[in-house]
Amino acid sequence: MTSAFPTPHDDCRPARAALSPLPLWRLRLATAYIEENLGRAVRLEDVARATGLTRMHFAAQFRAATGVRPHAYLLHRRIERAKTLLMRLDATVVEIALEVGFQSQAHFSTVFKRLAGDSPSTWRRRALDQLHG
Repeated sequence: MTSAFPTPHDDCRPARAALSPLPLWRLRLATAYIEENLGRAVRLEDVARATGLTRMHFAAQFRAATGVRPHAYLLHRRIERAKTLLMRLDATVVEIALEVGFQSQAHFSTVFKRLAGDSPSTWRRRALDQLHG
């Protein structure tokens, strides 16, 4: 016979409500802030402040809206900007790394290879070869 009352072994905690994703207008504020500051140190607190939310609330809602953490989005945007800059021959890999917000060429190269599949120099050479084929 089952009881209508919980027993000491029942989990009585309320179910967690599903987190709503970041509203589109706040997502636009966040992505605009990130784009405008790619070359600087971008802290989660600063992006959250730009959207009017706390750091933790923003991070959770951003991930619910985009499927990625804010830091992963930031790195992706930096690498995409770097790819554009790598197509120009007037900047070195070090200069590009600093321009897109990395503190060192080593960190830039590590992240670039993880996301793009090649080192920045190899990616540049292949991209330019394909362009001028």
